[in-house]
Amino acid sequence: MKPFVFIHIPKTAGTSFRYGADAFFGPERICRDYGPESPETSEIVNHWVTKVPDGWRFKKAFENEGYLLLTGHFHAVRYAPIFGIRRMVTFLRDPIQRTISEFRHFVRHNGFTGDFEAFYRAKQNINRQRRILDHLPWPALGFLGFTEHYQESLALLNHKFGLQIPALSENLSRDSYTEPYEVTAEQEAELRRLNAAEIRFYNLAKEQFEWRRRLFERQEPFVAGTLMRAGDKNLDGWAVADEGDDPVTVQARVNGEVIAEAVANQDRPGLREKGVARGGFVGFSFDISHLKPGDLVECVVASSGQSLVRSPWKIQSPS
Repeated sequence: MKPFVFIHIPKTAGTSFRYGADAFFGPERICRDYGPESPETSEIVNHWVTKVPDGWRFKKAFENEGYLLLTGHFHAVRYAPIFGIRRMVTFLRDPIQRTISEFRHFVRHNGFTGDFEAFYRAKQNINRQRRILDHLPWPALGFLGFTEHYQESLALLNHKFGLQIPALSENLSRDSYTEPYEVTAEQEAELRRLNAAEIRFYNLAKEQFEWRRRLFERQEPFVAGTLMRAGDKNLDGWAVADEGDDPVTVQARVNGEVIAEAVANQDRPGLREKGVARGGFVGFSFDISHLKPGDLVECVVASSGQSLVRSPWKIQSPS
């Protein structure tokens, strides 16, 4: 079995996943990176990641120890070149609810004495989930689940990778996160303003999760993909199937009418270095030179109708 990387974003039911992973893989098969000060952090992390940074030697030590899972509080980009983004999984949570939960954790366990406003205004606590996944093409992550749908997320993850990680409930202190914390209207408005980038990211990821659920029910394959950029002449993006090695066919639609199809097999070097499938040959491009400013181009998977991230794309006036 190829190893997995679990990016443990604080207060997203990650501890429950860890306990389930311990039960499935065995604790001796799990490598941990919770920072150099944590007694949980594995020795090979302390040595080859912190003291004598050498990603290749860390990888070989990981293999020699027989580890099957790496977990911890770290930025995902640290390990993407070693394990590849397709083997990375994580859970997200409503940004405001997650921030409140982490504040309460800091008060209870970390001796934090400031008020809630001081906590959520601190730079390190703004857009926290998004920054943990920064510098990576997040749609290509092996799996993105949601705390609010933990049981279903875990079932989908298990199905995709052929695992049987049990749904344990360690550290789910508030009825499995179904009862939202309350904040004042002023606090919520400020939280939404400060974390606008993360809220946009969360909503985009949630849309793709909903597609994964629907396609699973229809027994159709899920596709990871996004629109990237548009010039005056072309709209570019990438798409790659969750399973198999065949390239994805993408349709471009304007006003509900299919105007073009493209096979996603162009070279995307930046994706290749992150471990995206098909060696990064997953790109596509559509000619948009004939479209008018204001036209909305919807890019979907031809076989299923699944919308790609950032679709539809609004055509801008020529620069």
